Amino acid sequence: MTESRLVGRLGCYAALTDAEKSFLGRIEVQEKPLGNGQTVVRRGSNAHRVFVLKEGWAIIRSEPVRGRSSILWIHLPGEVIGLGDMAPSAAPHTIHMQTDGVVCPFSRDSLGELLRDLPRLSALLVGLASLDQIAMRDHCAALGLMTAEDRLVRFLLQLRLRLALADSVSGDRFHLPFNQAEIGEAVGMTSVYVNKLLRKLSEQGLIRVEKPYMRLLDRAGLEAKIGFVDRFSDLDQSWFPNPRAA
Repeated sequence: MTESRLVGRLGCYAALTDAEKSFLGRIEVQEKPLGNGQTVVRRGSNAHRVFVLKEGWAIIRSEPVRGRSSILWIHLPGEVIGLGDMAPSAAPHTIHMQTDGVVCPFSRDSLGELLRDLPRLSALLVGLASLDQIAMRDHCAALGLMTAEDRLVRFLLQLRLRLALADSVSGDRFHLPFNQAEIGEAVGMTSVYVNKLLRKLSEQGLIRVEKPYMRLLDRAGLEAKIGFVDRFSDLDQSWFPNPRAA
């Protein structure tokens, strides 16, 4: 049986116990296939469920302002949707599938069991949610401080890194299921300017566009160019409780 991407992603940070794997397996039992563009969570709906994104990509999109919206965050295979939205009783944002995929909904009540019985796994999920929040703050800073070209480079580097952690990519070629307008919504520029910058980076020998894939031809050079910081590999586990035996 193929190991779930959620188990694989968490396993990048800690060797999971049988009890922890068993819990993760139970929350992935109920599968719900969704097509590209279908809604996972609608803004204002009752936020009583959390989702494992088993297959596919999903996006959190802002509410339109004067006909324009932004892509606030991208969820990748093996991630949990909704952990960062637990405080309010209603969902704060709408989340759509960016590709065809499969989500596994589970009740927030299951998180009570997790906190009670598996504190180390709880700490791991909290820690990963914290890394996501830090990366989102970096993104907000980049929108105001970085050049358009550097924002685009950062977007590509971060996606490749997150996909690698989910074991969805090896090397520097990765699936990028976004058109240029959607890339623009994620990095704060028009589709015309995205097209211009992609052509420029291609001509410089830094990337190669292989729709629907992207290849980074000089990842080290791109990282040095923008001072890229890996926010996803440094997870301090010194405060984690010891895992409980099954």
